[in-house]
Amino acid sequence: MSIATKNKSKIAPILALAFTLVMTLSSASFAELAGMGETNSTVDKQEDGIRGHFGIGGGNSMITDDGTIFMALRIGVDFGTLISSGLWYVSTISDVRNYNVKQKQLINYNSFGAYVELFPLRFNDDMSISVPIRVGGGAVNALENGDEGFESEDYFFVADMAAHFNYRITKMFEVSIGGGYRMFAGIEENNLENIDFCTPFGELRFTIRE
Repeated sequence: MSIATKNKSKIAPILALAFTLVMTLSSASFAELAGMGETNSTVDKQEDGIRGHFGIGGGNSMITDDGTIFMALRIGVDFGTLISSGLWYVSTISDVRNYNVKQKQLINYNSFGAYVELFPLRFNDDMSISVPIRVGGGAVNALENGDEGFESEDYFFVADMAAHFNYRITKMFEVSIGGGYRMFAGIEENNLENIDFCTPFGELRFTIRE
């Protein structure tokens, strides 16, 4: 056997091995690139999917023509970037004098329910305008001389609508400011009426989003 023939017989397996390695590495590279594409697609889908949020806020409103401060909590989910919904709780943290009765009486209220929030306008990823709508029910609490604590003396339905400007400070933390109008139905006790509680309100909110 000639030297050329021996060299060819030695080179052939090496070339075959090199070709196999190149094809294997190429396949792995293409698979990795494809996986990266799927990961980006998955991230996009997650950003457009369902995410949770928790918020706390507060503001000013009126009861029987007297100013009061309320606190609001909410927890819910975002469905994409256009709508969110969940549960809310609102409580007045400053008591108001009820001048519709002869005896000295202080009143406040607690309420809870469900909400939906629409995002009709987004300027960019950080700024948006939203319209939260809340519906639910609650109780009017009263305290008179001699009482040990506030007692629930009347119950009501409540609904409100507002407009908020939202600014995303970080990826998870958002600040909102806005205002709206709150309506009540079913209030009759202690010479109080629905109109005594129906009020415009302003609200400052802080929200943590996934």
